Amino acid sequence: MTLRVVHCGSGSVGTSGLRGIIGHPDLELVGQYVWSPGKVGVDSGALCGLPDTGVRATDDWDELLALDADCLSYFGNTVGREVESVQDVCRFLERGTNAVTISIYPWGYPPGMPPEYGEPAIAACAKGGTTAFFSGIDPGWATTDLAIASLACADVVECVRVQELGWMGDYDAEFVCRQYFGFGQPAEYEPIYISGGFLKTMWAPTLLHLAEVLEVEVEDWNIVYETDSVDHDVETGFGTVAAGTTSVVHFELQALNGGRPIAIVEHADRVARDAGPQWPAPHGPEAMSYRIEVEGAPHFTLELNFDSPSGYRMTAMPAINAIPAVCAAEPGVKGPLEIPRYVARNARR
Repeated sequence: MTLRVVHCGSGSVGTSGLRGIIGHPDLELVGQYVWSPGKVGVDSGALCGLPDTGVRATDDWDELLALDADCLSYFGNTVGREVESVQDVCRFLERGTNAVTISIYPWGYPPGMPPEYGEPAIAACAKGGTTAFFSGIDPGWATTDLAIASLACADVVECVRVQELGWMGDYDAEFVCRQYFGFGQPAEYEPIYISGGFLKTMWAPTLLHLAEVLEVEVEDWNIVYETDSVDHDVETGFGTVAAGTTSVVHFELQALNGGRPIAIVEHADRVARDAGPQWPAPHGPEAMSYRIEVEGAPHFTLELNFDSPSGYRMTAMPAINAIPAVCAAEPGVKGPLEIPRYVARNARR
C-alpha cells in the first residue's frame, strides 16, 4: 500500500528528507510546506534538485490538513518556537494523520516528555488514533538505536558512551555554529547549548533510553563543557573563525547513578582539523564519526563514519524510512523500541 505523505522542511536536511520521500517505493508526496515566501508555488522536485513532481509548495497549513494524508514528515526549524512546532504537528495527529519528526527532541523518550511537549501529543494521538515518532542521526538512530543494538555484544556494562566526533568546517548555518556551539567566540563565551539548557533537552532522551534498557535509574545529571583554539584563522562555511577564538567544542552530558556516569553523550566538534588534539577524533579522514564505546567487560567500540554531504541524508532517512512502520503502529507517541525494525526500500535496480 502506498502511503500519502505531507512534508515540511526545505533546508539542508529537509530537502534530503524530501528526496527520500520522492524516491521511496512505498510513499507518495502529496503536499509540501515552506516558510519562505519565495518558495511558495515552487514544485517540490525543484526544491530538492529532482524533476518536477506536480506538488507545489505552500505556506497554508489548512490546505495541507485538508489532504488527509497518511503521514506528516516534520523537519521544521524549532529554534525559538519549540512549543509552536508541537502545535503544528498535533493539528495533523488529531485529524488522523500520523507524524515523524527530526525536530521535536523531547519526543525521543516518550515516558520522560515535559508536559508542554507530551500532553498535547498524547491527547492528539488519542483523538486521531495516530502515532508520532521522533528520530534523526544525533540525537536519534546513531546515539540510541545503534547504541542499544551494540549492547547485544556486552556482558558487564560499566558505562555506555555515545560520541559525535565531527569536523564542521563546511557548515553554513552561522547562527547555529556561532551562537549554539560557540565557534569563533572567546573562550569565556557561554553558548546557547549551555545557557539555554538545550543540551539536556536535546540529549537526555538518548541517555534515558540507554538507562532504561540497562535497567538503571538516572539519579542525577552532570554537564562538562570546554573549548580550545588554534593560532591561525580558519575559513569555514559560515565565515572566518579568528585565531585564538573557539575552533573546537567538547562537551559531555552524563547520566549518573550512584554518583558515577552510567551513560554519556560526548561531542568533540571542530571547525579546524588540527584543533583539540586532547579530545577524540575520527580514525580516518571522514568529516563525521559516531562512535559507541561500551566500557566494561568486554570493552569495545563501534564506529559509523561518513562525509559532510552524507550527513544531511543520514539525519533525514531514519525518520523517512520509519514512516511505514509508524503508520502501522498502535496510536501514541512511540520510542525506538516500540517501532518495528525499518530499513531503506529504495534499492537500485
